[in-house]
Amino acid sequence: MIRLMTIYLLMLNPISLLGFSSSDSLIMEGARAFYNYDFDRSIKILNLARNQYPTHPGVHFIWASAKYYISQARDETIVTYDTLTNSLDHIDTIYKKLVEDYPNNQGYKLYFGSSKGLRARSSLGKKEWISLLMQSYTGFKIIREVAIKNPEMIDAQLPIGIVEYYASISNPIIKFLVNIYGLDASKDSALEKISNAAKYSDWAWIEASGVIAFIYLWIENEPGKAILFTDRLHLEFPNNYYYRIIHTESLIKNFRLDEAWIQIELLERNFKNLTPKQKQWYGPYLDYEKSLILFYEKKYNKSFQLVEKAIHNYTGELDMVLANLFLLKGKILDIWNRHKEAKDSYKECIDLANFSNAIIESKKYLISPFMLTDNEKQNQ
Repeated sequence: MIRLMTIYLLMLNPISLLGFSSSDSLIMEGARAFYNYDFDRSIKILNLARNQYPTHPGVHFIWASAKYYISQARDETIVTYDTLTNSLDHIDTIYKKLVEDYPNNQGYKLYFGSSKGLRARSSLGKKEWISLLMQSYTGFKIIREVAIKNPEMIDAQLPIGIVEYYASISNPIIKFLVNIYGLDASKDSALEKISNAAKYSDWAWIEASGVIAFIYLWIENEPGKAILFTDRLHLEFPNNYYYRIIHTESLIKNFRLDEAWIQIELLERNFKNLTPKQKQWYGPYLDYEKSLILFYEKKYNKSFQLVEKAIHNYTGELDMVLANLFLLKGKILDIWNRHKEAKDSYKECIDLANFSNAIIESKKYLISPFMLTDNEKQNQ
């Protein structure tokens, strides 16, 4: 599923805090399994790890994250929030006790703060932005304290960068609140933190790569930077449908269309392996990628048919892809000199009120019809 700023759903690095432990390889095996859609095996491994290594700082948080992530693939949205809440209620008690018993252990504090911050995920899905910020800050201030005391911990920079980036693109009220909390609402600084976590961390790189690729692809509109991260993700986790989706779009928007078609063929082939819930989510995403590449190839009739189909069937929790579908529909209508209809599509995009670059483009084309530039004509 698309995960814009999936607050604190990350793999913070106990190795940097505690030194190498035999437990780390088992826990990472479980984490990699759920990222690669091997769900039952993942929970089996993480249950074993929790029993064998109950004092490991990350195992309980990673288990709760896996439970939530797997529920997303199998259950209705409201059920996933219940799963998340129940799992966090359970591990909060454990981390509270560990922090009390070992007050100098920064690992326990770090994951305790992360478990608090992960509660903001349901607010993200509901677009309750103020609530998201307030809830995430409850855990964030714990993480920030740990990060200040341990500046060498690259992993801990991820949640800080996420919150700072969110503030940098938000309204003045959010920026004001973030400044009060003592954070830097600089977009460049925030992107550097997330990017460093993606490039250099041992555990957080997976989630950090997904977040930074999403930002560059759908918010900043810099696909050349996005592909640097999607390349690794889709190779490391070949069964992760979302990672292959964003890699495919990165290829399309970098005009590597032959490679993109190969990825689309793999997406179509692997679609049958998805859960029913995933098929509902990803079917329209796949149709969007196909419509986009057909648009780049000037096959506007086929592209438009897939756009209409994807919009009609769209069930995704977050609506960044939907915004891009409305934008693409408007562009095709403008190419066909049907600007009055195109304006309706641009307005539907704008009404989504998310942070996507599609909204910025729709506002522009609402006033002045979309026209292919000379560069686009040349590349298409």
